[in-house]
Amino acid sequence: MSAAAKAEILRVTTWLKARSGQSERQLCRALGLTWGRYQSWRRRERQGLELADTGAGGGPGLDAPLPWEITATIDHALAHPKDGYRRLTWQMIDEDVAYLSESSVYRILAERDLLCRWQRPARSPSAPPARPTVPHQRWHTDIMYLTVAERWYFLVTFLDAYSRYIVHWELLTSMTTRDINVATLAALEKYPGQQPVIVTDHGCQYTSRDFKRLLRRFEIEHILCRVRHPQSNGVLERYHRTTRAELADHELQDLGQARRIIDRWVEEYNERRLHAGLKYLRPADYFRGDPEARLNERRAKLRWARQVRRQARREGRVTGAAVSPIPFPDPNTNRAKAPSTKIAVGSI
Repeated sequence: MSAAAKAEILRVTTWLKARSGQSERQLCRALGLTWGRYQSWRRRERQGLELADTGAGGGPGLDAPLPWEITATIDHALAHPKDGYRRLTWQMIDEDVAYLSESSVYRILAERDLLCRWQRPARSPSAPPARPTVPHQRWHTDIMYLTVAERWYFLVTFLDAYSRYIVHWELLTSMTTRDINVATLAALEKYPGQQPVIVTDHGCQYTSRDFKRLLRRFEIEHILCRVRHPQSNGVLERYHRTTRAELADHELQDLGQARRIIDRWVEEYNERRLHAGLKYLRPADYFRGDPEARLNERRAKLRWARQVRRQARREGRVTGAAVSPIPFPDPNTNRAKAPSTKIAVGSI
């Protein structure tokens, strides 16, 4: 929006306020103008400055995204239409597409109506349990019904609450107590020496004497969810919802094919997909990695990118085309990494 258009909006708002008796905040809401932006314009008008949203002299601030960063963000959002702006932010940082803050990505996508919006579920009035602090401290398990070639199958999953990592899963042809016991035994034997608290619902398989006997054998504590309260097992219910959405893109034709597709999906979920509940890191980063080191690397990339943008603008070397790559320095060697074809600016 030009400075002249902003000045006209301020003039009309003052005139309407005097004529209608409404407050400036009410008028801004009617005009579809955010209150913060309106105040910024008024402040700059009183100071006799150019009516620009950021920076001085009417141009973008030194930290504003460069043209190639805006283009890269739009392209990445179009390639991942189901991902929210926060997940896109950290995907781009990890994949060396662009190093921008969440707020910058939000503004870029909001201005172009590219935000992926979702409805937040209602929260339970009760306080949630304390979050685990290490892997294998608490597991959640449940059964999901799955249709394959017009026949019902049963996906039983064991999820580590700390890392959201899928520690074990099986696609069963039946869900008897014996089937669930065998799956639970296989999960426990994969991680010898671990004694996680196991959270389940009140399904007959989990309240049976055989299941309780199995847990006593491994000296494992069993927590039953509140009756008719799926939120108590919410981390696994959310995984089931994500899994259903993923499997909806595939036509499951037989049991073997379904198991192969689920196996690839679990690997994607554990090793590559950024998780909103884990500060947009991967479950594997928490399960067997160093999440704080990954977060520090992201912060370093953001600081480095701000320095690049400021230097480019101070020296007047900003163009709209992406030409030459900018390698991010390796923190271990303090030497530049191999150039990426994704990170580039015009004449830097």
